[in-house]
Amino acid sequence: MIYGALEDLARYAGFCKSLDILIDWLADNDPAELACGCHEICGAKVFANVMAPTTRSNSGSHYETHRRYHDLQVDVEGREAFRVALGETAQVEPFNEADDFELVDAARFIEGDLAEGRFALFVAGEPHLPTLQFPGDGPVQIKKICFKLIADEYFDE
Repeated sequence: MIYGALEDLARYAGFCKSLDILIDWLADNDPAELACGCHEICGAKVFANVMAPTTRSNSGSHYETHRRYHDLQVDVEGREAFRVALGETAQVEPFNEADDFELVDAARFIEGDLAEGRFALFVAGEPHLPTLQFPGDGPVQIKKICFKLIADEYFDE
């Protein structure tokens, strides 16, 4: 995971080709202006899923993982908490190739939040649990963007 202020994202240029494309796009575009839905930035290599979910309790929630894509998540309205699993995981739902998605559980984790202009880049294969209630807020609707960034090993497909 890479975690920081969105205004500092350019520090991570060179991490992967798709992140470089997003950094260039953000220099000329305000992500807060995107409406809910899917927005292509560079075809299937870099795109934005804009959504307006309600934050949830971590009780009964499972971590998600992806193989082909990194997730760069940012809240443009409201705030949320998240977790990243540490150590061993137990599969809950098998990997779905078409949706690049698997669900797992984990006993150990670290926590963070997407408040005050922060972003989290969850690397492909890294179990993460987003859209959790920010401490003390309870369930609230937020507007968030999950930028999908194709991993370098799939970039030229």
